Amino acid sequence: MTKELVYEYLKSKPKKPVHLREVVRALGLGRAEAQQALEELVSEGKLIRTRRKTYGLPEKMDLVVGPVQVHPDGYGFVLVEEGDDLFIPPARMAGAWPQDRVVARKLPARDRGKVSGEILRIVERARKTLVGTLEFARGYAILRPDDRRYPGRLLLSPEGLGDLQEGARIVVEVQYPEETGEREPFGVFREYLGQGHTPETETRAVIHNFDLRESFPPEALEEARRIRSRIPTQTLRKRRDFRDKNVFTIDGADAKDFDDAIHVEPLGEGRWRVGVHIADVAHYVREGSALDREAYERATSVYLPGKVLPMLPEKLSNGVCSLVPGEDRLVLSVLLDLDEQGRVLDYTFAEGVIRSQARLTYDQVEAFLRGGRLPAEAAFLEDDLRQLHRLTRRLREARMEEGSLDFQTTEVKVDVDEEGNLHLLPIREAEARNLIEELMLLANRTVAAYLDEKGIPALYRVHDDPVADRYKTLVEALGRLGYRLPMGGPEQKAMQQVLEAAKGKPEGQAVSMLLLRSMSLARYAAENLGHFGLAFDDYLHFTSPIRRYPDLVVHRVLKAVLQGKAGPRKRAAWADRFPRIAEHVSERERAAEKAERDLTKYFQVKWAEGQVGRTFRGVVSGVTHFGLFVALENGVEGLVPLSALEDDYYEFVPEGLELVGRHTGRRWRLGDALKVRIERATPALRQIDLLPEEETMANEQTKKPKTRGSGRSKKPGKAATPRVLSGPPEERGRNDRPPRLTAQKVYFGEWEGNAEDEATGSKKSGRRRKK
Repeated sequence: MTKELVYEYLKSKPKKPVHLREVVRALGLGRAEAQQALEELVSEGKLIRTRRKTYGLPEKMDLVVGPVQVHPDGYGFVLVEEGDDLFIPPARMAGAWPQDRVVARKLPARDRGKVSGEILRIVERARKTLVGTLEFARGYAILRPDDRRYPGRLLLSPEGLGDLQEGARIVVEVQYPEETGEREPFGVFREYLGQGHTPETETRAVIHNFDLRESFPPEALEEARRIRSRIPTQTLRKRRDFRDKNVFTIDGADAKDFDDAIHVEPLGEGRWRVGVHIADVAHYVREGSALDREAYERATSVYLPGKVLPMLPEKLSNGVCSLVPGEDRLVLSVLLDLDEQGRVLDYTFAEGVIRSQARLTYDQVEAFLRGGRLPAEAAFLEDDLRQLHRLTRRLREARMEEGSLDFQTTEVKVDVDEEGNLHLLPIREAEARNLIEELMLLANRTVAAYLDEKGIPALYRVHDDPVADRYKTLVEALGRLGYRLPMGGPEQKAMQQVLEAAKGKPEGQAVSMLLLRSMSLARYAAENLGHFGLAFDDYLHFTSPIRRYPDLVVHRVLKAVLQGKAGPRKRAAWADRFPRIAEHVSERERAAEKAERDLTKYFQVKWAEGQVGRTFRGVVSGVTHFGLFVALENGVEGLVPLSALEDDYYEFVPEGLELVGRHTGRRWRLGDALKVRIERATPALRQIDLLPEEETMANEQTKKPKTRGSGRSKKPGKAATPRVLSGPPEERGRNDRPPRLTAQKVYFGEWEGNAEDEATGSKKSGRRRKK
């Protein structure tokens, strides 16, 4: 509370920046207490500390504080929480690197139509290390960073390089001018990753590039080692016993950590009790312990192709917490009484104990739901599965009716076997996955509604409405494809109707991706702000505490409430801490997702490297001023450059997200089918170059009927030329600015991907995280 008190004082009282002693005197605080509050406010960007060691409000000093986003061409933006981000020309970057926290001021002159600024001071450096390739030039050792937003070459100190050869992938510690007094930053060798761009080297590089944690500290491993596998009798006596129920798990065939189990039992008169049992990780991972500190830092398990970085040591994640068959396991249970229509009549929570009766896979359940039989040892669950299938189908129907968005996308799992062979596996077990996901979603929203109703602080999973400019772009783009959305603002039901109308049509996947990319990024928050994509007023993450730290936090909160230990003091402490936790776990989740996508793309390009010269069928998944992105049937995506469309001169019409031939009027749009040949694959750059087959180009596209309601496209010309960025495709964005977040397709705004996961309730296969 001290921090808020100091901030309110500085906003309302002083007419100028104040010294620490003035704050102490005015508020009657201790010097150390006031100093800590001021420094925290500075780190949050709410205050500026001047060179005279006074503190003032940046807005009153016409200054901006925030992280800087850097483009490979040298310019950047200081990201501002409220209002427009501040454009920084290359000459005024003051040596700032990506995500450095800076102080900047606005300049009166405009640059390219934008209010521009200059960086005055770097408050905090974002990166201590860099990963790149070792080169030698004129007797000097040089690092060429993997990330092209950093300077193209970083001079290295010769110490430690020894006999390393050119082309070695290494980690260096960056020494900045403000630390060394030198004019330029330089690097000091810290770790050798391998030679060249092999899968092993690339995996290690991704772990370093995204600040992931590979090994556990000794104290955390020691705590895990001391945990007893056998549950003490006195613990069992305090638990609700579900060991006589037909409790079972459904997961991917390669899953090792089972954190959710289910059961169903009849209550009579058309009522059913469904139990959702979640591993009670909070019983083993005590708040403030070494295990807890490490789990907080990781925030999530990371599932890279061929490698898992778990949030908890294996003793817990695959051992005492995993709901394996035939073993007693502690759980936190949500018991839901439903009628035949899937309506919730009542619910209770319980700290329980289960003994899973069977471990089923998605493949097995999918085959059964399509008319097959379960394995003989699990045949006793067939009636239970039929009833759960009926209930969850009705739950899903009700959710769709409420406006929950169901995206039509192709999910491909990238798997690397022990020999290093790559397998691209389309995920097809829709009914089995939906069954589990509906139950997980129901448990999550039930816990969220309960805590919110009682006014208990918690970590919520929130998903904001699409922002106005992106929604406007979406409406225009869908209009070109013949679909209508209300201009007044985003409505879930209208969006779901569009998705339903496009399902099964050639443009169905494109419509899904357009809607998906218009979404805001799902995140964690200490406030219950609702979830737009799911159309839920109340939602949080409760069902995966083995692999997500927010779920573990929610378990602790719910257990404290059930045990009568959630008094005013504890609630106040939660309310103070949870905003910081929410920010941290959201940031680590984004880093994990970026790492997964980056390495997945690498392996996809490695696959394409072995397919050069072969022809595949594909669908246009992106249209830009520099060419067409084409997704193959297995989910791999490449680029047909504009220069490869040789039958005409094409221009990009941003209003319709299409390429239009100047002379033939031929159009290339999202969803168009074509055959392509893999021309080149460059794993180090994550690039696949495609060429259209001649038979595709010979197809008569000029006579395509207009899509319904599409109207007349604007004639391409100078007025339609988009304002675009130079640099690699993955870093180009609209409106001359780099995307705030790593975008998978930047021809249509920014997208991180987890909006799709949660709007569909997608439960990733095997080791993937569950919603």
